[in-house]
Amino acid sequence: MTEKPIGELEFLRKLQRLLAEGDFVATYKFALLNALADLSLERDPAADGSLRVPVSAIAEKFVEYYWPQARPYRAVDGTGFVLLQNTGRQAAVINTIAAAQVAHATLPRARAAQLRWHTLVTKVAGTIVAMPLWKLQTVGGEPDEFLYAQAEFESDAIRLLPGVPAAFRALYRLVLDAVRGAWLRQITNIAANRPLLGNSDLASFLFGNERASLDGFRAVLRDHQGGRCLYCRKELRGAGCVDHFIAWSRYPVDLGHNLVLAHDACNTKKRDFLAYPAHLERWQISHLERARELAQRFDSLALPHEEMRSRAIAWWAYEQGEAAGAHAWIDADRFVRLDGSWRGVLDGGPGSGALRLVAEPPPPEYPA
Repeated sequence: MTEKPIGELEFLRKLQRLLAEGDFVATYKFALLNALADLSLERDPAADGSLRVPVSAIAEKFVEYYWPQARPYRAVDGTGFVLLQNTGRQAAVINTIAAAQVAHATLPRARAAQLRWHTLVTKVAGTIVAMPLWKLQTVGGEPDEFLYAQAEFESDAIRLLPGVPAAFRALYRLVLDAVRGAWLRQITNIAANRPLLGNSDLASFLFGNERASLDGFRAVLRDHQGGRCLYCRKELRGAGCVDHFIAWSRYPVDLGHNLVLAHDACNTKKRDFLAYPAHLERWQISHLERARELAQRFDSLALPHEEMRSRAIAWWAYEQGEAAGAHAWIDADRFVRLDGSWRGVLDGGPGSGALRLVAEPPPPEYPA
């Protein structure tokens, strides 16, 4: 019998009930939901709309999310304290990551230490299986397995049920805002944290809303792009602006292959819009076809990068943009409704003809 995929409205109703009525003692369940949403963007579902997700992949996401949160939080008076992620004693994952940070100052350096990284991920995976994985979908003391079924757990992997990956992809920003908002409230409501929070911006500390400095990428990108803006191709006379090709507001992670150097004016005009397919092809030629070259430069400076992840996020962003009738930025104040031509750019690579579009008569303009 074919499984009926869950619809987006039913998915949202169940997620809302889970966040409102679920039993959240630690923040693990929020991290788990965040991980499932991210992995639904980054991986291709099966023909029936389901998606197998290894627990090790979820564990890697946990390490990524909790890495900054395992460091002392600086309150207004300068006091350092690692915020509690559990209503009782500190969450085990935080302690595990804090121990790893003694040996590795940054997450990229931790990833590079392959044996230790494997050990760290394996330990975190054990915690996930023992705690949030089978407790997440319990609401009011009863199971509601709308995301995945415990009975299908095998080979250390879960299977997101048909329709769930598609719902995460279509509703990603809505889901992320809801989950991270609940995560923020959970930490704020832990009594031991309150004296240190003051009036400071906890969201920026937890989730990097203001983002870390991207200056480390600047020199690599300038050299890689031949000293020219990726968008207008004119020479960069000043420092230039490190821009997220797929905007941070759409997918909030700093990954080297998703970063480009642009004129301040181009970056300001592009804002959070998707770039016109001509720019998309230019990015693919510069950053994806020469991915290994860029990766070597990023590795030498211990800068975070994941080429396949950046590629997957670009596909997702344009796919959702086309479905939603999004506007794509061309230049200055010119925009055009995004059509399916972007698929030929990412599928066909160079020679798809997208670069010719910029030189042709300007398409109809739309207000931003």
